[in-house]
Amino acid sequence: MRPFSICCSIFLLVSLTACPAQKEGAIEGAVVPPSAGIHIAVMQQGKTAALIEVNAQDGKFRAALPAGAYDIKVTAPSSPFPLALSGIVVKPAETTSLAPIMLVPSKGSAVITGTIKAAAPGTRVALFAEGVERASVNASSEGRYEFEGIPAGSYDIQVTSPGYADDSVAISVSDDQRATRDIRLLYITAIEGVDWNARKIRARGIGLPPKQAPTPTVKREMAKRAAVADAERNLLRIIELITVGPDQKFITALGEKTYTQKLQGYLQGYRMAAERDMDGGKIEVELELPLTGPGGLSSHLQP
Repeated sequence: MRPFSICCSIFLLVSLTACPAQKEGAIEGAVVPPSAGIHIAVMQQGKTAALIEVNAQDGKFRAALPAGAYDIKVTAPSSPFPLALSGIVVKPAETTSLAPIMLVPSKGSAVITGTIKAAAPGTRVALFAEGVERASVNASSEGRYEFEGIPAGSYDIQVTSPGYADDSVAISVSDDQRATRDIRLLYITAIEGVDWNARKIRARGIGLPPKQAPTPTVKREMAKRAAVADAERNLLRIIELITVGPDQKFITALGEKTYTQKLQGYLQGYRMAAERDMDGGKIEVELELPLTGPGGLSSHLQP
């Protein structure tokens, strides 16, 4: 029996050594400016992992947490809406230090409202100020959203909706203003030339050199112009395939005249992504345009 007991002891010791207890980590930071009544809610997968009252004197807080990814919401009596931080990672036996969390100093009197066109159920609308999420709401079944009690200033509205490309628009409001901003999203479908992940449209064009030209330089330049014109035509073909719903194209949603006018301004903002010399004096170019966000297709074709 003795050898068996020794073996069991050795096995138990090895097992305990190989499976150490999971150590906690921590999150710490400070809210600026500090005041009484500021609370921190640490969330994980929609559930509250910790509730912390911030130190009223220096604004500091700290929470011990199991390793994992968390979201933080900061609420304060002086702030018009909660401030949100997402994707904060806590590692075992380590402290994650956050940059100072800046609160909007006072509640305002402005309202930002609008409609997300063709929004799917689960559409989320977030309001950002100075690159930080300040508030978020779920759009109604009709796509309506609203933020009230907003201080005067400049904001970004970011929208995510299942089946649609994420998008953002900028907006500025003054005191007592009720600003309306409707947003039309792009419906994600497989289209050659559209990179939904990079949020870009790319098209190639090839230009043939003229048979006669005064100099080689002029000959090449004319071939390049022909290549750009070819690429622009290909961009138009790609854009015509992009939809704002499962079976709704831009031109149908906006009307042909409005669609054409807005598209002309958009196409002028292309970037020359590549230029190549080919055999026989031909030139190949690749043009690139932003799909969403400032200067993107969606911003030019907003309702």
